[in-house]
Amino acid sequence: MKKRNVWKGVMIGAAVGAAFSLLIKREEKQDRLSLPMKLKQWRQSVEEMAEDMAFIMEKIKDIAEKTPEVIEFIKEAYSWKKDDRPRIK
Repeated sequence: MKKRNVWKGVMIGAAVGAAFSLLIKREEKQDRLSLPMKLKQWRQSVEEMAEDMAFIMEKIKDIAEKTPEVIEFIKEAYSWKKDDRPRIK
């Protein structure tokens, strides 16, 4: 009866050890795969930020080009309103 319990313990221990070993190998494989995935996500984020910055820089350029026109328009509109106001005596 004792021999039977010993072998039962050995078999259970072997099964637990094998399951634990497979679990560790699976986690290691996932860790090896996660680094390239993280790098891909980082690269994608950097590319999106670069696109956003290019868009913002283009809009700033447009604003800088239009600013003198806008200032001139405001000056004309202000002087027109000033001249056309009814004069109070």
